[in-house]
Amino acid sequence: MSKRRLDEKKLREIQMRNGNRGPGGRFGGLKEKPKDIKKTLKQLMKYIGYSKKLLIGLIIVVILSTACTLMTNVMIERIIKSLGTYEVGLGFTKNPNLKEFITFVVILAGIYVLYCLLQYLSSLISAHLVTGMIRKLRNDLFERIVRFPIKYTDTHPHGDIMSRMTNDIDNISMAVSQSLTSLVSGVLTILGCSCLMVYYSPLLTCVALVTLVLSVTVTFIMSKFSRPLFKKQSVILGLLNSQTEEMVTGCKTVIAYNHQSVAEEEFNEYSDELCKTAIKAQIWGGSMGPVMNFVGNVGYFLICIFGAIFLSKGIGNGLFGAALQVSVVITFLTLNKQFTRPINEIAHLYASILTAMAGAERVFTMMNEEIEDFNGSIEFDPNTTTGYIDFRHIGFSYVPGKPVLKDFNIDMYSGHKIALVGATGSGKTTIVNLLLRFYDIDSGQILIDGKDIKDMSKKDLRDCISIVLQDAVLFGDTIENNVKYGKADATDEEFENALKMANCYKFVKRLPDQEKTILSQGATNISQGQRQLLTIARAFLADPKILILDEATSSVDTRTEKKIQDAMVNLMKNRTSIIIAHRLSTIQDADLILVLDQGVIVEMGDHKELLAKKGVYNRLYQTQFAGLDT
Repeated sequence: MSKRRLDEKKLREIQMRNGNRGPGGRFGGLKEKPKDIKKTLKQLMKYIGYSKKLLIGLIIVVILSTACTLMTNVMIERIIKSLGTYEVGLGFTKNPNLKEFITFVVILAGIYVLYCLLQYLSSLISAHLVTGMIRKLRNDLFERIVRFPIKYTDTHPHGDIMSRMTNDIDNISMAVSQSLTSLVSGVLTILGCSCLMVYYSPLLTCVALVTLVLSVTVTFIMSKFSRPLFKKQSVILGLLNSQTEEMVTGCKTVIAYNHQSVAEEEFNEYSDELCKTAIKAQIWGGSMGPVMNFVGNVGYFLICIFGAIFLSKGIGNGLFGAALQVSVVITFLTLNKQFTRPINEIAHLYASILTAMAGAERVFTMMNEEIEDFNGSIEFDPNTTTGYIDFRHIGFSYVPGKPVLKDFNIDMYSGHKIALVGATGSGKTTIVNLLLRFYDIDSGQILIDGKDIKDMSKKDLRDCISIVLQDAVLFGDTIENNVKYGKADATDEEFENALKMANCYKFVKRLPDQEKTILSQGATNISQGQRQLLTIARAFLADPKILILDEATSSVDTRTEKKIQDAMVNLMKNRTSIIIAHRLSTIQDADLILVLDQGVIVEMGDHKELLAKKGVYNRLYQTQFAGLDT
């Protein structure tokens, strides 16, 4: 198969498409927020300064280190002066001073030793500061992620979210660790060198400033081309991670449909574009260093030329009238090197700094997203609720103008078993999403025991509800911890009772480590049916007042399904149970069956009543059990 190029137009289309992932694909595309470098840098600085003691300590050490660097220039100038002045044909017009020479050499050596110690201390403090900063940044980001509303994770590619947590923060860590000390010392070095240069010769300083002007101009021009490339690189990397996550998660489907070549082609499409973008970004970012070295050499050359001219003309004296001497010109050359060194260092780090800024912007964009508000305005005790639910005139749409539920009204009485039936997209799962406040309704009210769920804290609301999803979600932990996920303080007796009620006690006890068996990622070391049974046991142990089963028995065999149904008869006593089911065999004993079609209740009643109506439910039943066409 031929490889396809991921051009700019298609990249935007893919970003829009990946932004549409959600229940039924009902969401509009996400729009990229405008870039705000100042805001990103401001937020990043707050994290860099999270430990004021470490930051102040680092600044003090860097100041001392920079002072040592600057003092070396003064010592070198003094050493050269102590050698005296020699003129051809005249001999020494000023004799060498051996005592001064030795004194200044010893002082210079001491300064170099102190500088080495300060550099080591600077690296030590910087390491602690950066690792602490990254730890805090990761913790804060993860804290935001686990508190994001369901809508956010529904509408954003999961691979892109993980890319921000891993790749983008790693890029920030690398750039900050490499450039933090360089930036602080660089600013101080430039200021210190500028002061010394003005002191020795204001005129030569003007010549040296040509280097600074050229550096700023070159940086501005090159960054204009390179910054968008690093931004694009981060975006494509997130899309590539999403693509990889999809292929790994759905590997069985890919293999079963012989889709390996197509999957490889799609991956190569992302990978090729990432490679092209990364090459362009690295070329622009990497060329900054050599260009800045050239600019520095131009400054070095100009000082040599103009220094010689000033010496021959007897101009360019010091700030306080001291005559320009050869020692001053030599010192000026050293100062110019030190003056341009921080600029060159930053230029060499420019690529990683741009990558880090692009990553930081993506991280802080996610951190600036709204999180769920768990606070409530009324008192609600999940342990004493009766589980009476009242849906009043509910209207809801994922996308404005496209309603999913239309004037939905129903009373779900305490202890009753209510089944939701209907075609895909009829609004069954949406009802559950609204009850759990994964999404908030557009109009109407949902009441539990006469209290509006909007006024309850989300923690209290969800504490009185347990849900078993069609896709069994188990974590890489022991069976015991997975089952106790909803009730961590459960006793061993309660735990074993939950296993028995879910009919998974026997198979757990047959495992080598029994309930201490550690499940692999995705719980692939047990069967699909066993995974579903464990999630049902988790719901049993939580002892909810309201139980939601979203196709909970769809992944188990008929015999296991019968066992689950028998166990659930006892579980559902005095509990409100909401069942979403396509298997009508699982809901024949329901107290109330709601038949939904495009967000509207078209039929309601018990199993016998609905069959007698010869309507939608009867056709569904006949299709499943009698093999008749609808």
